[in-house]
Amino acid sequence: MATKANTNQSRIEKATDNAISLANKANEYVLDTTEQAFDASFRIADKTLDITSKVVKKGLEITATQQEVAFAFLNGVKKKVFKN
Repeated sequence: MATKANTNQSRIEKATDNAISLANKANEYVLDTTEQAFDASFRIADKTLDITSKVVKKGLEITATQQEVAFAFLNGVKKKVFKN
């Protein structure tokens, strides 16, 4: 009878160890997958930020050019007004 109890205890321990092992493997998989997803997200965000920065810089350059044109026009109008 003691042998049967030891055998049942051994089976329970093996099943428990197997369940813990599977849970650890699943946890590692989820952690690795999550890490990969975050890494990909950060790379995409970095690229997006770089592109946005370039677009804003170009937009500011265009705005500066437009202001120069507007001021040149206003100076021309001012000269004509004071001439007359």
